[in-house]
Amino acid sequence: MIKRYSVIACAVAMTFSNSITAEPWIDSKDIYLRQSIEQLVSYGVIKHPVTSYPIMWQGIANDLTDVNLSKLPKEAEFALNHVRHALRFAQKSVRSGIKLKANSKPNEQQAFGERYQEQAALQGYSMMMGERVTAKVSVQVSNDANSGKKIAYDDSYLAVIFGNWVMSGEKINHWWGPANENALMLSNNASPMKALRLTRLNSDYFGPNLLSFIGNWQFTALLGEQKHNKQTPSSNKFFGARFSTSPFQGLELGYSQTAQFDANNQDHDFADFNNVLIGKNKFKNDSIINEYNQLVSLDAKYSSQLFGQSMAVYGELAGDKQNSMLPEHRNYTVGIEHYFGQADYLVKSYLEYTNTQQQCGDNTQPYHCGYQHPYFADGYQHHSQNIGASIAENAKSMTLASQYHQTNGIAAYAKLRFIEQDQATNNPLAKNQKRYQIELGYQQGVFNGLWQVSAQFGKQESDLNPKSDRISALRTSWEYRF
Repeated sequence: MIKRYSVIACAVAMTFSNSITAEPWIDSKDIYLRQSIEQLVSYGVIKHPVTSYPIMWQGIANDLTDVNLSKLPKEAEFALNHVRHALRFAQKSVRSGIKLKANSKPNEQQAFGERYQEQAALQGYSMMMGERVTAKVSVQVSNDANSGKKIAYDDSYLAVIFGNWVMSGEKINHWWGPANENALMLSNNASPMKALRLTRLNSDYFGPNLLSFIGNWQFTALLGEQKHNKQTPSSNKFFGARFSTSPFQGLELGYSQTAQFDANNQDHDFADFNNVLIGKNKFKNDSIINEYNQLVSLDAKYSSQLFGQSMAVYGELAGDKQNSMLPEHRNYTVGIEHYFGQADYLVKSYLEYTNTQQQCGDNTQPYHCGYQHPYFADGYQHHSQNIGASIAENAKSMTLASQYHQTNGIAAYAKLRFIEQDQATNNPLAKNQKRYQIELGYQQGVFNGLWQVSAQFGKQESDLNPKSDRISALRTSWEYRF
């Protein structure tokens, strides 16, 4: 079905003869561009929702044209110049690039940012943009990828503008919510699904004054296909929708819903999916099991100035959806951020805590209410990778991190992370497992390209293995754009 949608999107695109002048969105890979955008939100420069990646450029571009430089403090100058530079690059009508990756060990837990989930990879991509249509073709050849794919087309898409909406056939990652480490609904952790997506282009508020309290708002909906591992070659359809709004300066609220349906081992068709949209579950075991594995989340982030410092607090509450529009059997993420900058650098630091310790069913057959499910053998995964929180089910995680970026492109980050797996998990090898990690990253320009390197060190211990296992990994990439 997804292939048919892509063909339809291509046919529609061919009806437009004009070219677009800018890439429509900001992807979910650049942690340093994200921190610049977030600091500008805290100063009231950017007034549009920015917790739904990909973020559409149009609203942000409009905000940048309205900046009053005389009222902008020195601390935000770097962030403003950085985002403006990224916008100018996004306005190139044609561009291409190559990327090389080498990793001593594929990354099994992916936070927001560049993905390193293969041992080695060579990627080539090319993008062409016009007035109403943009297309990107990306091909990656990998060795020992977590997804099991040797050749992948991740980051490829075809997007068409219809008025204030963008329809795209794509294979890209999404990051829903304000979290830095563990987005509970959709994250960078898994390789992207093939999907058809509809997104609002400009998140400005248009409508009657009676509803103007909503503020600038964004809506996106996608229909994709989840693939599972080679041992159980199955698939199911995946639906996701997110609404986010910024009712007043610095505050952003979000509501997300996802659902898995039409699995190979189910006898329900697309017509039954109407029950997902209207909130009815009239099936044989609806008192025990949400047959479509519907998940919902509420999230909020508030950014402002406190004692002359740029600060933000955020949280996400997620769970399964059975009897109302609100999450049940709740997981949550909470965090606090601090930003400090000058004309030539910006530093972001954050502390984030995530808890996914939930259990449904009885003591003989327990399962996680959202990330495991009796009707979906591989759970909330794509190619055996978690599509929500990277720590998966029945775990809790604490991360303290700081990242630094300066004018010449040199940047670095450091993370301290603790993860504990709870006894409630069904995997006996993971019971009472504890992981302590230190992660360091650095980037700078090399040979007219961008070189990035990161290292991770830590130890792992569990009840089944009282002795600590030492873990280390070194990852590097080089990207050249032309």
